[in-house]
Amino acid sequence: MNKKDRLSEANLSIVFSGMEGTPELAVSWAGETLTVNRTVATGSERSAEATVLNARWQPQGGLAQLTWADAADHAIQHPALLAALAGAFAADRACRAVRLDTERLSPRALDALRRCGVLTSDGLCLRETWSQQPDLWLTQAAQLPPTALSYEMTGGVRHPRRAPYRDGIVYTRELPAFGHRFTLRTASIESDLALLHGWLNEPRVNLFWGEAGELDAHRAYLERQLASPHVHPLIGAFDDEPFGYFEAYWAKEDRISPFAEPGEHDRGLHMLVGETRWRGARCVAAWLPSLVHYLFLDDPRTQAVVCEPRHDNVRMIAYLREHGFAAVRPFDFPHKRALLMRTLRESFFDARPI
Repeated sequence: MNKKDRLSEANLSIVFSGMEGTPELAVSWAGETLTVNRTVATGSERSAEATVLNARWQPQGGLAQLTWADAADHAIQHPALLAALAGAFAADRACRAVRLDTERLSPRALDALRRCGVLTSDGLCLRETWSQQPDLWLTQAAQLPPTALSYEMTGGVRHPRRAPYRDGIVYTRELPAFGHRFTLRTASIESDLALLHGWLNEPRVNLFWGEAGELDAHRAYLERQLASPHVHPLIGAFDDEPFGYFEAYWAKEDRISPFAEPGEHDRGLHMLVGETRWRGARCVAAWLPSLVHYLFLDDPRTQAVVCEPRHDNVRMIAYLREHGFAAVRPFDFPHKRALLMRTLRESFFDARPI
């Protein structure tokens, strides 16, 4: 294992907000002991409230000697185990599987781990399936239709009817190696119009977006995006400081569809970093995989994420390649020559040390 693949013990303390109804959990590592605590927030500070789980962790031996608090019923065992695995995978970013001692699991928690694909019949917890579980990052459960699919037409294209997106924060991720917490929230006119207006009028942004203009024009633009069922406008933030605007769209009914030939639940991205201090390769390595991670978690039927940077946006194309996107083909929109780029679910989770 390379030294760069490990976090020091002092750095390994990760907080997971978890889904609505699940307590916030923090995992920490000291020597061979992994501890999962409930946490309580006081202002901007968090502190441990009660220990849920202690486990012995070794790279070769996995997670063993699980000791649960008396109040740790099966409902909290599942997210606590996912948090403990997060600690093991963060401690060794090259690790692809962790052996789990299942002796101290409730039958329901054991069944849940098996059914969601994390735990194999050989007693191994796989990084690639663990990182596809929404529990630690989404604020609510992934959107799935309660019944059969229904369809509608948009611009002559037949596609699944899209569920409305949620307001507020939809995704959170602690980034210990980066030293900041990343969040995605749904954009709003009240909170974000002034921000977006300033960003779209930045010359470097306008070079690729071509949306510079007056405040009223940007109000109308954001209103259109918020009203469109196939676009989810998002604000990215580090430690609650907004830095970028992203548009996640369903590719099937988007203008990219004839060029990308997407599946019914594949997504696409438009990306804008507005704050200068959050630019650069290190920041991109924090937000870009997190953004794609959110899209794959938001709907487990999504098999690919596409984007179409301008063909001469060399820096963005290089970033996309570095973080799992492959160039498919150049093509022409009416307003630009674009390069179609794509990342697949299988390759993303196989290669990403989330």
